[in-house]
Amino acid sequence: MDGLSPPAQQDRKPSPGSRHAGWLVACLALACVLLLALDGWSVWRSHERRVQEAGRAAGNMAQAVARHADDTITAADLALAFVVRRVEGDLDRDDFFGDLGEALAARATSLPQVAELFVFDDAGGWVANSLRVMPRDANSASAPFFIHHRDNSGLEAYIGPPVKSRINGEWVMTVSRRISRPDGSFAGVAAATIPLSYLRDFYAGLDLGPSGVVGLLRDSGALLMRHPFVETAADADASQSALFRAYLRRPAQGLLRDRSPVDGIERLYAYRHSERYPLVITAALSYDALLAPWIEEALLHGAVVLVLALLAAAGAAGHLLQRRRLRLLAQRHRASEMRLVDLANNLPLMALRLDAGHKLDFCNAASRAWLDIAPGPARSMHLADAAGPVLYAQWRPMLERALAGERVDFDCVALMHGQAHDLRMVCMPDRGHDGSVQGVVMLGSDITGLKAGERRMQSIAANTPALVAFVDRDQRFSYTNGHGEASPGINAEHMVGRTVQELYGGTVYSLLEAHVRAALAGERAQFDYSIDQGGERRVLHNVYIPECDAAGRVIGFTMLTDDVTMFKEAEQKLSRLARFDALTGLPNRSQLSERLADALRRSDRSGRALALIRLDIHGFREINDVLGHLGGDAVLKEVAARLVRNCRTTDMAARLGDDEFAILMEGLGEPEESQLVAAKLMEALSRPFEIANQTQHLAFTAGIALRVAEAVDADTLLRRAGDALRKARQDARSRAAELVD
Repeated sequence: MDGLSPPAQQDRKPSPGSRHAGWLVACLALACVLLLALDGWSVWRSHERRVQEAGRAAGNMAQAVARHADDTITAADLALAFVVRRVEGDLDRDDFFGDLGEALAARATSLPQVAELFVFDDAGGWVANSLRVMPRDANSASAPFFIHHRDNSGLEAYIGPPVKSRINGEWVMTVSRRISRPDGSFAGVAAATIPLSYLRDFYAGLDLGPSGVVGLLRDSGALLMRHPFVETAADADASQSALFRAYLRRPAQGLLRDRSPVDGIERLYAYRHSERYPLVITAALSYDALLAPWIEEALLHGAVVLVLALLAAAGAAGHLLQRRRLRLLAQRHRASEMRLVDLANNLPLMALRLDAGHKLDFCNAASRAWLDIAPGPARSMHLADAAGPVLYAQWRPMLERALAGERVDFDCVALMHGQAHDLRMVCMPDRGHDGSVQGVVMLGSDITGLKAGERRMQSIAANTPALVAFVDRDQRFSYTNGHGEASPGINAEHMVGRTVQELYGGTVYSLLEAHVRAALAGERAQFDYSIDQGGERRVLHNVYIPECDAAGRVIGFTMLTDDVTMFKEAEQKLSRLARFDALTGLPNRSQLSERLADALRRSDRSGRALALIRLDIHGFREINDVLGHLGGDAVLKEVAARLVRNCRTTDMAARLGDDEFAILMEGLGEPEESQLVAAKLMEALSRPFEIANQTQHLAFTAGIALRVAEAVDADTLLRRAGDALRKARQDARSRAAELVD
């Protein structure tokens, strides 16, 4: 059996201890000094890395806060733009502000970012708000935002300083827009308030660490918001601070270390300029807090190094005693070496030890079987003879790199026993006692089955029309099949290495985050979401499948994303065709039956009456004969339009088929209301029809079924309305008849 070569030092005669003891102690002392110096340099480098990592973390938090601030202010600004357009569109009226209270309340309710919406006239008077309560003699002519818009004709949004709300005393930030008359003169101001508590709630979720701070400043240096909130710092002037001077030099983004003028704490500040508004966002981490772990680690590391140095000194002092034990240790070493050889021979791995000339010094049993090395001593056999020239040509560059001191991991294909095998190889430098590379230890495992499985899976993924990707526990993409077209707006070539939030952006990530976290918690997620892409609304179907390691821990999840827009559109079209009349656009009989059943249940709960009107056109076949089918279709469309225009907003008009229509009326205070609505509809239908440049006078018959208290179903009420319609046709003196339960 081949074994490892005995160390060359065993063949040398030991030198007298008295001759070299002094030199050994001196060398050990020098090594301790160098070790301490190297450790000091390493500790300082770890300090620099710690500061750099903290800077990146602060920068990422500043970016996240900037995006959140942009989204929050944009939501308020869009609401203000709607209010301004509505008010400016009615400026020709005497009461051009109109009754905006309900509209403002509806807008404010739909926006969690906005506390209140206000409209002020050109004198600062409160003319409308979202609170549905108007304080008497309220006036905001002295407010900074009002003065700004009054004195400036610009139409852009203005972000005002933080103030206390007159309504509830809460600190808010104002976003406002100017209202102008057609001639450009000042007509008033529309304003929205954003509660600082809304921003603080978001900042509270950031890991700022002890004494961390988030701040929002205007380009002028005025402090709009600080978290943690300090009331005395509201609207403070930071234009003379080192942070603001750094911003003036590098407006887009930057990083600096400074002491806060508010609380005197030294912090590492990262700032970003808003992409949409004149704002500067800062995220700051306490310098002492971020260095505390480093200081603790440095002290511990220094103590360990010091102990090691002391141990080295103690070892030098016991050098003579140690030499007496060398012989026993050498014997133990040889026994251990034999155990290692036995272990290597029983490993299912190829294990080789080569000298600097690429000659075998050791090979285990697996190596002999794989490389077909004949039984007998293999020491000093050149690797080219053992592995063959083709395989040796693949391995030689890796061996040279290992002999240069580098560990090399690589895969290769080897022809063994007439079959190609995928091998995963490791070449490690084998160093002597002096640290010099004396040879190479080479390990190899057969991964043919694993590679075949990988190729099959890659082939399947590459030919799948959906986007297939793998996301690790850090929410970072580590694989993609490159089918970015299945997820509009995503560049599949740049996915690997980026996080889900970086790739999709904050808006889309907010739709995915809950499902991402569920998948990383081990739950399979399947859902749809929609995005705007190139002016079109796209619907994406997603499946997240968790993947676990051998211990059952989730290591990430496989993401499958497919564009199902066409399928969704087809579903919607089929649904509409099944429930609406294609010619008139009115609900059909099926939709009416569903709505009528719901209306009857509501009538049961409220005790209010409901009515169903059925009407048809006299002689519609003759109309088709005279005007043709296109003219007949035009008549039906016009009848439908007149019914919709003359119904109440709570009523429902439907087409039952051919020339027959129905109107469902709910919530009748008095049963007679149905007659009034029917009379209005008949009057509207009695007016001439202009069809194909011809004036046509049409006649209609209507039947009314009124339900007050009797328990009836939808089909019964439809039948009664039909009976009333037939009764009306038989009564030549009237065009409408009524049946009451």
